[in-house]
Amino acid sequence: MKRIPLRAILPLGLAIALIAGPLEAPATAQATVPITLTGSSATSSSADVTIAGRAVTITAPGTYEITGTLNDGYLNVDTSASGTVNLILNGATITNSSNAPLQVADADQVVITLAAGTTSRLTDATSYVYPDPSTDEPNAALFSKADLRITGTGALAVRGNANDGITSKDGLVIESGTITVNAVDDGIRGKDFLDITGGNLDVTAGGDGIKSDDTEADRGRLAITNGTVRVNAGDDAIKGENTVAISGGTVTVTNSFEAIESRQITISGGTVNVTARDDAINAVEDGYGDFDVAPNAFVRFTGGTTLVNSSIDGIDSNGSVTFAAGTVVVSGPSTGSPGEGAIDSNGPVYFNGGTVLGAGSTSMAVLSLPPTAGQGWVAPQLSSSQPAGALLHLVSGGQVLASYRAPKNFREVVFSSNRIQHGQTYEVYLGGSLTGTTIGGMATTGGSIAGATRLMTVIAGQYRGGLVGWPPGGPGWPPPTTPPPTTPPPTTPPPNPTTPPPSAGGCTATYSIVGQWQGGFQGDVRITAGSSAINGWRVTWTFANGQTISQSWNATISASGSAVTATNVSFNGSLGAGASATFGFIGTWNGSNTAPTLTCTAT
Repeated sequence: MKRIPLRAILPLGLAIALIAGPLEAPATAQATVPITLTGSSATSSSADVTIAGRAVTITAPGTYEITGTLNDGYLNVDTSASGTVNLILNGATITNSSNAPLQVADADQVVITLAAGTTSRLTDATSYVYPDPSTDEPNAALFSKADLRITGTGALAVRGNANDGITSKDGLVIESGTITVNAVDDGIRGKDFLDITGGNLDVTAGGDGIKSDDTEADRGRLAITNGTVRVNAGDDAIKGENTVAISGGTVTVTNSFEAIESRQITISGGTVNVTARDDAINAVEDGYGDFDVAPNAFVRFTGGTTLVNSSIDGIDSNGSVTFAAGTVVVSGPSTGSPGEGAIDSNGPVYFNGGTVLGAGSTSMAVLSLPPTAGQGWVAPQLSSSQPAGALLHLVSGGQVLASYRAPKNFREVVFSSNRIQHGQTYEVYLGGSLTGTTIGGMATTGGSIAGATRLMTVIAGQYRGGLVGWPPGGPGWPPPTTPPPTTPPPTTPPPNPTTPPPSAGGCTATYSIVGQWQGGFQGDVRITAGSSAINGWRVTWTFANGQTISQSWNATISASGSAVTATNVSFNGSLGAGASATFGFIGTWNGSNTAPTLTCTAT
């Protein structure tokens, strides 16, 4: 029998392998496993998909394409094997009347791809049914215990009827897709982090809008680098426990209690437009009181365009506020105490660059003196509140540097740009006209003072309002000599400001109580020059109910019995026609706290 060589009967590739050694296995594309939802159940040919009635469970890494409708059921990912689970939602609709329709119980990582040209929908229960009282998860219509990434060009509509809309207990990345979330509580939550790098998000939430809430030092961060984000929230709209960083995209908050809140907030790019019923942009650090300087808290603007509309503080930091680049326009509180303003900071405020305009009842409610170095700024204080629609111009040498058409009432304005020089004098006009584009009501071109009324002159780098210079020696509220350590509810309504008598020597003074507690109160006096400039002022009054003053700021106060005399200090005596200055004090009272009648005399 003739021996046939081994090479002659082996496949060519194996023969070569025997001669030259083993070959690398050819790369093969991973197969996509179809899962078809059929209304009351589902079908799939894969052994890695377990179907038990309305419960569909994926038990291994791989790529799965989900189509169809599942009523009152759920899709669950539960695998301890290493690898990524890819879910392609291709027009899938899942509802659940007792729990979450899409759950990730265990996985290395899950990627959800929204198929192009399709809309998938997830709707959860109004009340979840848990196996025992110690179980409280899942708690979102789309709930994951693993890192979660959402991508694709399709659409996803999520309805969170019991709690949250989308929640990851690890990190959450949203990089594309059109995602609409409507949730009873929080809209979108990534516990460790939430990174939005693209897509079109529209979130309506009864609680917080989008958030990352891990308290560990290297977590609790929320970043928006691109895309379009729109939030309507019952509580905070954008919240990162430790950091919020916005570097691109378009971010709009149409309604919120506080629009952006974190320990550290940086806006370096993009367009941000936020509205809040309380503080709009708020940097706060745990462990520090409302009036302490928090060493690690800050708000920084290093680029982009930021528009703020707030009912209380526009920008509020328990640490510092820095303007380095970009454009920031703040429409702050229309009314309120000197402690509420367009810019409110316990620590320093730095004007280092960019264009900044802040308007409100107070422009800078700061506990430390504003900077005299860095980029120039001016802060005119008008003699009375101006209505919405009022047009204000800042002028130098006949040239309009900036114009502001107010969207709501205001009394003070702060403006900073590279066109302002410290120590220079600028004129303020009301009226005239404005053509061209405005940003939040502000324009740096197109303003005209033809037909306008000249109100006053201001010197760049000087500010006499808010809480400047108080309390002496550093921050803290109330002062150590004034109980209690926190502001309690008023025992009696603060009286309305007194109506000033006719000008006696070129100025008038208005007295108001801005805070009152059992046995103590904070008083505020505003001095306004008449039709001519003045070089100094003195205000006198007599308390009717035995009130006494224990501490004051921005004035020299002396008392003889119930008679009080307050005179200007070095920096707030000279006032242009119609210009104003304020001073304040802490007082004591017992029984009644009637507002006195003031007499103002120019000196």
